[in-house]
Amino acid sequence: MKIYIFVLILFILACSNPKETKKEEVTVPSPPTEAPAASNVQNLARAIMGTGEGLLRGVKFGDSIEEVKKKETVDLFEEEDSHVGYSFDTENLETVDILYEKNSQNRVSGIELDIYMNTDETNESLKQELVDLFTVRYGKPVSENPILVWKIKPTGQVSLKVVKNKLDRGLEIRFTQQPKSI
Repeated sequence: MKIYIFVLILFILACSNPKETKKEEVTVPSPPTEAPAASNVQNLARAIMGTGEGLLRGVKFGDSIEEVKKKETVDLFEEEDSHVGYSFDTENLETVDILYEKNSQNRVSGIELDIYMNTDETNESLKQELVDLFTVRYGKPVSENPILVWKIKPTGQVSLKVVKNKLDRGLEIRFTQQPKSI
């Protein structure tokens, strides 16, 4: 019986003796200085504009359509007498359509972009990102209501229009040349 009492006392002491506890500090990472949505919009603007060379994606007025086909890395979705069209979707299933207009010599005479966004917030953020980019490249806009327009020297312009209706929201961007005087 003494052994049972001894074991019982050891058991009680073992249960009542608090074990040593370890304290660990848990650090919570600080939030990024830039919101993820903002960095996604910057990445989208970079994907749309390309390398920074030329007007768009390394292409400029007067480039041959064959050069465009070599430079362009996204999917060709149509080829007509008046233009070639490329398209890509973002991670968020937003769509960017790019049309390279061609003249009678099969050279780029204009570029049109139709960008379809999912939310008003991302549409506004992308618009602001592109406004900032165009202003750095071409100076202050020469027109602002309702379409923003920048002059491209010597004889071009780029315009940016916000599209917002019941079905769509997005941006229309047009790179155009003024006709040469005879």
